[in-house]
Amino acid sequence: MSNESSLSLLPEGGATLPGQAIERPWPVFPTVKPDSWPEGMQAIADLILASHFPMAIAWGPELRLFYNDAYAELLGDRHPAAMGQPFPLVRPELWPRLQPHVMEALAGRPAYFENTLTDFQRNGKLERRYFSASITPVRHDGAVIGVYFVLSDCTSRMLAEHRHAFHLKLSDTLRGLVDAVHVMEAASSLTGDYLGVGRVGYGEIDAAGRMVSVERDWTDGSIASLAGESRELDSFGPAIIGLLRTGRTLVLDDIALDERAAPYAAGYASIGARSMVIVPLIEEGRLAAIFYLHEQRPRHWSEQEVALAEDVARHTREVVRRARVEESLRDEKRVLEMVNRTGQALASTLDLGTLLQAITDAGTELAGARFGAFFYSAQDEHGERLQLYTLSGASREDMEQPGKPATDILRPTFNGEAPVRSDDITRDPRYAAMGEGMPSGHLAVRSYLALPVVSRSGEVLGGLFFGHPEPGVFTERTERIVAGVAAQAAIAMDNARLYEVAQKSAQERDALLQSERAARVQAERLSHTKDEFLAMLAHELRNPLAPISSSASLLSMQFKDEPRICQTSTIISRQVRHMSRLIDDLLDVSRVTRGLVKLKLGVVDFRDIVSGALDQARPLIAEKGHAVELALPPGPVYVRGDQTRLVQSVANILNNAAKYTPKAGRIALALEAGEGRMRLTVSDNGSGMPPELLPNVFDLFTQGARTLARSQGGLGLGLTLVKRLVELHQGEVSAHSDGVGRGSSFTLALPCVDAVPETGNGGAPAQEQGLRLERPLRLVLVDDNADAADSLSTLLGVQGYSTAVEYDARSALRRARAERPDAMLVDIGLPDIDGYHLAEQLRAMPETRDTVLVAITGYGQARDRERAIEAGFAHHLVKPVDMTALVRILESVGAAAARAQAPAATA
Repeated sequence: MSNESSLSLLPEGGATLPGQAIERPWPVFPTVKPDSWPEGMQAIADLILASHFPMAIAWGPELRLFYNDAYAELLGDRHPAAMGQPFPLVRPELWPRLQPHVMEALAGRPAYFENTLTDFQRNGKLERRYFSASITPVRHDGAVIGVYFVLSDCTSRMLAEHRHAFHLKLSDTLRGLVDAVHVMEAASSLTGDYLGVGRVGYGEIDAAGRMVSVERDWTDGSIASLAGESRELDSFGPAIIGLLRTGRTLVLDDIALDERAAPYAAGYASIGARSMVIVPLIEEGRLAAIFYLHEQRPRHWSEQEVALAEDVARHTREVVRRARVEESLRDEKRVLEMVNRTGQALASTLDLGTLLQAITDAGTELAGARFGAFFYSAQDEHGERLQLYTLSGASREDMEQPGKPATDILRPTFNGEAPVRSDDITRDPRYAAMGEGMPSGHLAVRSYLALPVVSRSGEVLGGLFFGHPEPGVFTERTERIVAGVAAQAAIAMDNARLYEVAQKSAQERDALLQSERAARVQAERLSHTKDEFLAMLAHELRNPLAPISSSASLLSMQFKDEPRICQTSTIISRQVRHMSRLIDDLLDVSRVTRGLVKLKLGVVDFRDIVSGALDQARPLIAEKGHAVELALPPGPVYVRGDQTRLVQSVANILNNAAKYTPKAGRIALALEAGEGRMRLTVSDNGSGMPPELLPNVFDLFTQGARTLARSQGGLGLGLTLVKRLVELHQGEVSAHSDGVGRGSSFTLALPCVDAVPETGNGGAPAQEQGLRLERPLRLVLVDDNADAADSLSTLLGVQGYSTAVEYDARSALRRARAERPDAMLVDIGLPDIDGYHLAEQLRAMPETRDTVLVAITGYGQARDRERAIEAGFAHHLVKPVDMTALVRILESVGAAAARAQAPAATA
């Protein structure tokens, strides 16, 4: 009797549990509502309902279910119908695995399992998750009446551990492979086995973008391989292919339910796929290849699985590309070495037999042939023509019959016709049409390649012939290589060809030089265009960030007692700051690489630099929960430098350490000075770096391995900025790591100075510090971006300022003349009059001569600040506005207004 039939629906009360021989009455709970249950059962029900963990009771002889909301999420569309139903009928796909544990619990013995991979159905799709579960007996009046399930979803943790191990295994496996096909096979096999996928492989797209071909792939045996097949891309639907051409990953949980793919079901059925993930690989702007995961049945692909497929595809593609380049380089090196040896043989002897033997041997090796021969004509001392030959890989006895090539298959070569290449000469229609079999005594040849050797004058000097007993050995590339050997043979027999080759080489060299000069000019032009684009990009990106930042600050102020809103506001603000840092890094790299950064040098205590950098990096460090160990010398460490740029350099190193160190990691900073130099070492116990990354870690766009979720982020610019800025300060920066997973350390060294920094007696007089403006500060905001202006106005209004908003320069002039504001916050890129001209007009008006002008703009380069000051602005702030800096400016404006009112108040 099967488990399922033994748990069929039974009337409540009086039934027996499956597998138990002794029948006994069971307590009857008339409904699944806990308010009608006994007190003990109600307590368990209350505990279940209050828990955020998935919990359930399966009670009674039929193991009827009662569960909480968290468990309902796991049921999907089976909820709420599953409430009160027998567990084996609700979860038939899980019951065979869970039955032994349930029986154990019904016998009074708790059962427990952890980190178990579970395949279950939800909303009609297969899902895979890891669970830890406790299954304990539920007792009533001393008897076991059911079981109590407590589940913990540990999928994220297990997937993270498995992903880490998978990536290590993938890297280790691919590192030892040099053949591109083996790389793709290994990556497909590892991915398919790890994700439990039916078929995984790579498809190459032809140059015309019409066909996809699979050389080899991996299957688990449940689905046929596509190796060796080619198919038209259009057979899978233009919408699907169009998506892939844009570089976006295709995820199909069920092809039959996808409106883009359903009309082309025949194409998908021909490859036996019902659900799939396809990662496009774009090279030089075109779809060059795909990495695919196929299943025969519908499957829900999780974000983690899709991200893993994307990472594997791109990582493997780079390894494949490198392997092919290295293979090509090795082959080219071998070809060049062989050609070089042949050339040396030509230069070292005048004996024709020796020369041609060297050419034959070289051609046979380069072609991958089993045997080769060079047939040529010569004259004896009596002027009679002789048919001679040299052999490689065969003896003269083997060649007795074809020693005098008379068969028609050899005739085209001696007539100086095009090369003859056949994958199987025994089945070649050119050969079969001759109506003759393979000559008696002929070597067992199937793959065949023959090329004429023609002198400069056009005379056919002979022919190179190569054979192999297996079919399909010689390719088009083989033919091209051997053609070079034929050219060598012609050189050996016609010295005049040497001059022709030398001339051709000189011409090619000149063409390369001309091409290099043209490329240099083009690169300089593109660099200038890039700089202009970056400046405009920064402006366009900063504009939308301004209202986002202001709105987030406003939310946190107006809903400070709402934790979730405050948390959301904090997240938005943090991401805005992150975006702003990325924009600044882009512009800084452009300016630094072109030598446009001007340092504001002064004598600073490097301990203050470290403190300032820690303050900048602290949000990210706190977010990751890192512990910071700080070791500073007791006395000052003076250097000559730009304090802002030095703080930026150290902060970039700290941010790098925080990003690539797992949560709750350790970051140590140690500053020391001696012998006229100081050294700051920043070390962490993070992911570390492989040896091959260390030499290039400070290069543009260089980054270490990313996680599947790309949680580290960034553009690979921070460390480049550090190196360039430190070098501008006559210093050095270096990186060290003992390997992946063993942490990293960065050391920054600068020359020390003996001078003490100048100190000013800042601070306003006591009577001025106590002055306070009795009215709200009057502000006018001018910005054609309504969202930015309105959100900043609202934010400043909440802080007690009297604000007015204008969206163009002319309206702002009228309002300023009428209201005489204390300060105006002006955008530069206005539609009618730009901010620079508006500032000049405001300065010329008597009503606004004393108004403090603050430029708020997306243009943040040094020349933009200089132009703003020249136009009459007192301050220049970059969008999104740093509210701390803006409030500090407005406080100084308020203090100045209060001082101006003080004499009048005294009078």
